[in-house]
Amino acid sequence: MKEIKMINKVKNRKKEITIVVTVFLVILLFLTGYSLGKSFSKIDINGNTQIAKPIMEVENASTLEINNENNQGIYEFKVRNYNSKGEISDVDLEYYVEILNDLDDKKEIKVKLLKNDKEIPIKDNKTEIFYFEKEKMQEDVYKMEIIYDETENIGMKDVMQLIQIIVHSEQKQEAL
Repeated sequence: MKEIKMINKVKNRKKEITIVVTVFLVILLFLTGYSLGKSFSKIDINGNTQIAKPIMEVENASTLEINNENNQGIYEFKVRNYNSKGEISDVDLEYYVEILNDLDDKKEIKVKLLKNDKEIPIKDNKTEIFYFEKEKMQEDVYKMEIIYDETENIGMKDVMQLIQIIVHSEQKQEAL
């Protein structure tokens, strides 16, 4: 029995020592001014940036009149990477010309497209892709030659509505 009392005294003594040490450490932390916790900080960053200006302008140089007496015509237009104010594109651009028409069924209308007086191939009514470099003034002059066979029975109004030109452009993607 004496051994059990001794074991209980040792256990009680360990509990008392543990409680005294814990209380001592808590009081020590309060008195030294240290605190435990998380801190949050907020940083505001302000910056000035400019968004690049892609500039592509299409200019129509002439109108086209085709009639029974004048069965062929040349339609001219220009594509450039600067505007009338002299501002040049800040980015590299790529573009292609698309001719919207129903010419596949119409054998009486023939179209030929020239870029800077050189004939360019048209595949699926689209040209190949052309490029404009940034910060360098460039201009491409196009001529579309249209020949109409007046022996076919198609009205002039139908001919003029059959052909539309669209210039598709986008910023050139840089290789990674």
